[in-house]
Amino acid sequence: MKVGLNVGSGQRPFTSNPEVNWYNVDSQEKWHPDFCCDGANIPTADESADYFILHHCLEHYGLGEASGLIQEAHRVLKHGGRLLIFIPDVKALARKWLDGGINDYIFMVNMMGAYCGDEADRHRWHYTEQGLKEFLYNCAEWEKVIPFNWTVIPGSDFARDWWILAYEAVKG
Repeated sequence: MKVGLNVGSGQRPFTSNPEVNWYNVDSQEKWHPDFCCDGANIPTADESADYFILHHCLEHYGLGEASGLIQEAHRVLKHGGRLLIFIPDVKALARKWLDGGINDYIFMVNMMGAYCGDEADRHRWHYTEQGLKEFLYNCAEWEKVIPFNWTVIPGSDFARDWWILAYEAVKG
């Protein structure tokens, strides 16, 4: 059975099944995660996970604040393990906004976060495809960093839309 960590699970926990044993990780107890901790300090062994998911989580870290999170992903992933990252695609959002395809509210919620009285809701940094790849390679030694092909992973719940940038880093 494979092991997956859904880091920053929040309102979108993943469900274990016969193929993948999912652990939901969040720093806020209100989401009832399996591990309530900072994603950069997960209480699990080195090379113990097949998947490390950051589903709309990375943008909640400021410039330079997520290095430890990516290094932790590299630490806990097995050889061939996959770090999957899903974030707002700032270029796609900006193009659509400038062309009048989305209104100011939708653009700003995706850029700044849907603040609902909790500072954890705010978006603190964004990446382009090139910027994300450079950031990942600067944090750890990945075999490859490529666009995610949207393969179904049992028990996961990935949001898929035109404004989502999805990438995967594979540990060599």
